[in-house]
Amino acid sequence: MIRRLLGLALLVLAVMWWLRRLRASFATQQPQGRAGASNAGREAAPLVRDRVCNTFLPRSRALTLRAGGAEHHFCSETCRAKFLETTEIRPA
Repeated sequence: MIRRLLGLALLVLAVMWWLRRLRASFATQQPQGRAGASNAGREAAPLVRDRVCNTFLPRSRALTLRAGGAEHHFCSETCRAKFLETTEIRPA
C-alpha cells in the first residue's frame, strides 16, 4: 500500500515537472504574424491598404505607384494592373 502511494506521488511530481517545462517552452516562443502582448515593446510596421482587393500589408512589402498627386499601394502586380485598367490615372 505504501509502495503504491509513493509510486503515485512520484508519478504526480513527474507530470507536474513536465507540465511546467512545457508551459515555460511555450512562454518563450514568439507568436508569428500577430501583434500580441509579447510584442508590445516592438514598434509596429505601418500598414497600407490595397484598394483593389482591400488587403492590408506592411508598407515595406507593398508595391507603390505615385499618380494623380497621390500614392497608391498594391499587394501584387495583378492588383496594380487592375487599378491602372479601371482608372483614368496614369503614373507620373
